[in-house]
Amino acid sequence: MHTTLAEVEIEDLPRFLSVFATDGRDKREAHGSLGAEVLSVTDGSNRVLVLIDWTDDNAYQRFASDPAVPPTMAKGGAKGRPKFTPVLKVGRFPA
Repeated sequence: MHTTLAEVEIEDLPRFLSVFATDGRDKREAHGSLGAEVLSVTDGSNRVLVLIDWTDDNAYQRFASDPAVPPTMAKGGAKGRPKFTPVLKVGRFPA
């Protein structure tokens, strides 16, 4: 499994979530996304952080190079292209 952390400034959280859950999901699934988790930054900057699990790095690369993805992101109110960082989940702990 390959995981990316995406960070992007958005116009409006409800709009972003609506498109992320529908058209965005279709795009991610078409390229091998296994699921995603959205976090809203609470400093007033209208940014979200998104953890996306992919089947492998090639799945992420196909998504990142798909010319239909940026218009979908724009439809959701993304202000520019997200910054994607590959990450490795190394642990999750109670409390």
